[in-house]
Amino acid sequence: MTTMIKDVEHFTIFRDKEHCVNQIATRLLKNGDIIAVFNEERFPFHHDSGQTVMTRSSDGGKTWSEPKVVLPWSETTGNWDCGICETSDGTLIINYTLTGFFKRGQRNLQPSWSSGPITKEWGDWSWAFKTQGWLGTYVIKSKDGGETWGQPIPVNVRPLKHGGCRCGVWELPDGGLLMGLYGRIRGYGEEGEGESTRSALMRSDDGGDNWEYYSTLGYDPASIIDYEEPGLVRLKDGRLVCFMRTHVNPTSDAKNMVMIVSEDDGFSWTPPKWTNIWGFPPELIALQDGRYLMVYGYRKPPYGTRGIISEDGVTWDVKNEFIIREGGLPDYSDKAKPVSSLGGSVGEQGYDAGRIDPNHPGIYQHIGYPSVVQNHDGSIACSYHEWTDDPKPLQYLRCTRFRV
Repeated sequence: MTTMIKDVEHFTIFRDKEHCVNQIATRLLKNGDIIAVFNEERFPFHHDSGQTVMTRSSDGGKTWSEPKVVLPWSETTGNWDCGICETSDGTLIINYTLTGFFKRGQRNLQPSWSSGPITKEWGDWSWAFKTQGWLGTYVIKSKDGGETWGQPIPVNVRPLKHGGCRCGVWELPDGGLLMGLYGRIRGYGEEGEGESTRSALMRSDDGGDNWEYYSTLGYDPASIIDYEEPGLVRLKDGRLVCFMRTHVNPTSDAKNMVMIVSEDDGFSWTPPKWTNIWGFPPELIALQDGRYLMVYGYRKPPYGTRGIISEDGVTWDVKNEFIIREGGLPDYSDKAKPVSSLGGSVGEQGYDAGRIDPNHPGIYQHIGYPSVVQNHDGSIACSYHEWTDDPKPLQYLRCTRFRV
């Protein structure tokens, strides 16, 4: 039976006049506020080299505070893929990925293959696409509700070379903290070196000061399937359920999400099981009525953000899928943009200035990345990003409130 949602309301969280803002992560605090962190890009397109910004809502997602920069970018570093949580003692923890955002150290002898970004504001950063590198995974902690933050704490992700974040940390009943990451053992980058991406859990038993590798969530030794951006939820019976985004190599084509289950607090997992649900990346929460909700982005026509309800947390079926927000792509852009966040030349179909083809949208397909909470009054707030319809489209943040 198809799930019906009601009392649907859409609100704008934040839009910047010059930069893209995206990949929001939210959690419900014990005091009833929704706290959120997101990426502010240093460019008017997605590049994974920006800064982490925080905002909060005290009315269930209708209005939001003036955003505050928590982790600023510098000339040589940026941060992205932030998540947030509140532990049982009231500590706030932000986890994030640090990237080296390098200009050329040597004077180039030829023009760059990349055609951008070259702007009056930032000059020629066209080489940054080729020299950008992941520097590590970190956490910062606040003991005063986010007013002040401690020094960055490095996360030991070894034997991974790097660990990309998506969701915030999850706290177990015994006080242990789990952080879901995706990365690779041989390669430092997100792609290449003939190795597919795996997902894994890091664990901390001292409140987030020290971390180590705890378990593998999904890995394909044939290096065909990528398992990325895990989303976890704890069931009433204590089991953990995790969904992961997937891609297949060498095409990088997105496939359906997979599901795994743990009966020992995340130390071991069932093999990945393919579901009939297409979309990514996932986030899951337990609802007050005992059911479970998963939300995810939908990056093909008609685009948008979707959700699914499960009665028991282990049985999920696309027939229960519902639309939270449809669309999110602009119709037109009067300025060309790079092919992707990894750079590349413009001028290919769908990436140049002009009418945007939803079947070949290039970087404009980057919508969604939803995060969801259930407020104390039972209403649900799902936050995500989409593109404006301005002549120069920018990613911005929205929130949809509804009930199920």
